[in-house]
Amino acid sequence: MERIAFIDLGSNSVRFVIYEISDTGSYRLIYQEKNSIRLSENMWGDHKLTEPAMNRALVSLQSYVHMAKALEVNSIKAVATAAVRLAKNGDEFIETVKRETGLDLECISGEEEARLGFLGVINTIGLKDFVIFDLGGASTEVTLVRNRQIEQSVSLPIGALTLTGTYQKGDEFTDKEYNKMVKAIRKAIEEQPWLKNTKMPLLGIGGTARNIAKMDQRKLSYPITKLHNYEIPYHRFTELLDEVKSKPLAQRKKINGLSSERADIIIAGMTIVYELFNYVNCKTLVVGGSGLREGLFYDYYGHNYLGGNPIIPDILIHSAENVLLGMTRHELVHAKYICRLADTLFEQWWSLHKCDNALRRCLQVASLLHDIGKRVNYYSHARHGCYMLVNSNLYGMTHIEQAFSAFLVMNSHGLTPKEYKNFLYGKLLDDEQRLMGQKLSIILAIAEALDESHEQLVMNLDSRISPDKVHLIIQYPKHRDIDITKGAVEKLVKPFKKEFKRQLEIEWSPQ
Repeated sequence: MERIAFIDLGSNSVRFVIYEISDTGSYRLIYQEKNSIRLSENMWGDHKLTEPAMNRALVSLQSYVHMAKALEVNSIKAVATAAVRLAKNGDEFIETVKRETGLDLECISGEEEARLGFLGVINTIGLKDFVIFDLGGASTEVTLVRNRQIEQSVSLPIGALTLTGTYQKGDEFTDKEYNKMVKAIRKAIEEQPWLKNTKMPLLGIGGTARNIAKMDQRKLSYPITKLHNYEIPYHRFTELLDEVKSKPLAQRKKINGLSSERADIIIAGMTIVYELFNYVNCKTLVVGGSGLREGLFYDYYGHNYLGGNPIIPDILIHSAENVLLGMTRHELVHAKYICRLADTLFEQWWSLHKCDNALRRCLQVASLLHDIGKRVNYYSHARHGCYMLVNSNLYGMTHIEQAFSAFLVMNSHGLTPKEYKNFLYGKLLDDEQRLMGQKLSIILAIAEALDESHEQLVMNLDSRISPDKVHLIIQYPKHRDIDITKGAVEKLVKPFKKEFKRQLEIEWSPQ
């Protein structure tokens, strides 16, 4: 087992995370902390980090080193970004950090910052073509991604903290000051013609993007608190920006979902996003909860555990199997076997359900993780599993797809009418999705029943479908006791007929 820590020293905040990597290669986040230190505050007159800002950073870094020792971390990777990169006394600060904390703080380039942000995104969000922006306190890294590869990137010298400090002289922006800031933002963005009219989704990482998502979720009474992969259409974003601009600081701090620590710089941050929206000419902002610090992890993990490639080919199956790798070998074999059976039935019974490939992937995930709730309690494990599946780090799925997968886990175990009505995440599903979910739940239930004994006895499945019945031939080894499996499958004949309006005829064929 290995524990490794990463520190991202930004212009506004410093973040600290610890990952644990098991002997099987599975990994999990075991600790994180964030402090708002405003390292770049008041540095833009003479382009030097101030003593108060450096002291705030040192206090945080010293506490992180202490935590790393307390949690028996094997190594720490620490990087600094725009504030240190642009400061005339940046090298002196790095030497001070080494002397005071023992940390080897690396000041990374804007290009490297963009690459690490890209790794944090591409390994956790299932988009192929999009524009990433990492909006920080002193800079904004923008990256054009095509077919899951970086095509071009740039570090723009505009950040929420520096723009506010440069253009806002009093407690609030005057119209003249705001318009000057807008001109500066547009000038920086328009110097990148490769971004113009790409019409790709914007994907935002960093505190500003997360706060936009929080504000939008609170307005909608959104049932899932997860920010990662949350989508905001252009019209809702502009409504939020208008609200933020219309309120003085004291009232902005009261906006539900907006961090009081960020209320004084949110106007500048959201204005950058607004100008990117218009220049890229897109209609959707996707918010990423993973950024540079996760990119540091995937860079390390890829080079040390994946043969050198930090870009994971199939992030959904990888993340589902990462959850599974914490199980026993027996549980892992059973879960993968159920997944294969369910996928076979999905394919053979497609004419009965006609679900698309996205829902097929949901069924695969639900099959792999159908028993995850047993980690909490065997009894009612379907309900626990539903909650855990919605809140697990499953990447490459929309919130709706994750809720759909959780519904499959719960419904395959006989969701009661009351539970169905109170299924919190079900608020994300429309009537058609629930009907499809009920059909795929039967498939998952039958797949589970086919390995009721946990012996993997089913060798092959073959289906013949007619207008009034489905004939399922189940092959199993001769001289093996199949009674437990037979009993479990036969119990599902009646629910199958109710859902598919056909009789399920089962032929047990010893081979």
